[in-house]
Amino acid sequence: MEKAIATFMRSGFLKSDLEYRVIRASMVIIFLFFGYTKWHQYAAQTLIPFISNGPLISWLYPAFGVRGATRFLGASEWLICALLFSGFWNKELGMIGAIGGIVTFVATVTIIPFMPNGWDAAAGGFPAMAGNVPFLMKDVVLLAASIYLLKQDAVRVSLGVGRSDSVTMNTLVNALVQMLAKLGLLKEDVDYHLLRASMVIIFFFFGYQKWFEYEAQVLIPYISNGPLLSWMYPVFGVRGASWFLGVSEWLFGVLLFLGFWNKKLGILGAAGSVVTFVATVTIIPFMPNGWDEAAGGFPAMTGNVPFLMKDIVLLAVSVYLLKQDLARALFASATEHLAARRSRRFAHSRMNCDLGAENRKATAGI
Repeated sequence: MEKAIATFMRSGFLKSDLEYRVIRASMVIIFLFFGYTKWHQYAAQTLIPFISNGPLISWLYPAFGVRGATRFLGASEWLICALLFSGFWNKELGMIGAIGGIVTFVATVTIIPFMPNGWDAAAGGFPAMAGNVPFLMKDVVLLAASIYLLKQDAVRVSLGVGRSDSVTMNTLVNALVQMLAKLGLLKEDVDYHLLRASMVIIFFFFGYQKWFEYEAQVLIPYISNGPLLSWMYPVFGVRGASWFLGVSEWLFGVLLFLGFWNKKLGILGAAGSVVTFVATVTIIPFMPNGWDEAAGGFPAMTGNVPFLMKDIVLLAVSVYLLKQDLARALFASATEHLAARRSRRFAHSRMNCDLGAENRKATAGI
C-alpha cells in the first residue's frame, strides 16, 4: 500500500484541485448532453412518466404542455451547463450553476418514491430496483456532486478567488456564503462524507438487484457490448456474470463504507469504483441504437446511453474519493513516522541523560 501511494505521488495524481476540475467537467458534460436531448420530440415522450410522477415538476405540463415542458428543461439545463462551465474561472457564476444542479437533482431524486413499477415485485419489491428507478437512483450522486461544487466555489469566493467586479453580485454571493455557513455546509469534509455516502448507496442498491433473474436479463446489452466486460459471459454465463458483478459491487460498497474510518480500505473501495465506472463508461461508443437517428444521431442520446452517461459523474466522484483517501492515508503515514522519530529521539535523549547521571555518580564515588 505504501508503494502504491508513493507511485500516485510521483504521477501527479495528488495535484491540487485535480478532482475539483474533474467533477466540474463531468457535470458540464451531463448538462450539455441531457439538455440537447430535450429539444427533440422523442425526449418529450420519454420524459412523460418522469414529469407526470415528479412532485416538484408535475406543474410543468399544465404550464407548458408536453413539448413546452421539455424545452423548458432543455433551456434550464443548458443555462446550468454554461454557468458550471464559467465556474472554471468565475466562482460566483459557478455557485449559481451548482445551485441549479442541486435544484435539478432534488427534483429528480424526489420522483423515486412516486415512480410506478419502480421496484420489482417478483424480487420482493424494495430495494430491488426496476423500470426507471435505476436511472433516477444515480441522481443521488449527481446531487451530492452539485453540493460539493457549491461548497468548493463558496469557499473559494470567501477567499477572494474568482470573484467578479459587480457590487450587486458580490453582495448576493456574500449573503449566500453566510447562509451556507449557518447551514453547516461549509464545515470541513461535509462534502467528502456526502459524496462517499452517495456512492455507498449506489453500490448497495445496484449490487442488490444483481442477484435476481430480471436484472441478469437487463444486463445483457451492457455486458455484451462492453469492451471490458464481454469476457464475463464466456467465463460465468448470463446469471453468473450478474452474480459476479453483485459480489464486486457489494465488496466495493463495503470498502467505501469502511473508508469513513479506515482510509486504506477506502482507497481499495475507490479504486474498485474507478474500475467499475471505467468499464461502464467505455460501453457508450459500442452500445447499439444509442443515438437517435431521427434527431441526427450523436449527440442526441437514446436507449441505454443516457443511463450510462451518468456514470461519467460517478467515475469522477470515484477519482475524487481515491485522491482524497490517498492524501489522508499519506498524511496519517507521515504523522506516524514523525511521531515515531520523535519517540526515538526522546528515548535516545532519555538514555543519554540516564548514562550521564550514572557517570556522574560513578565519578563522585571515586
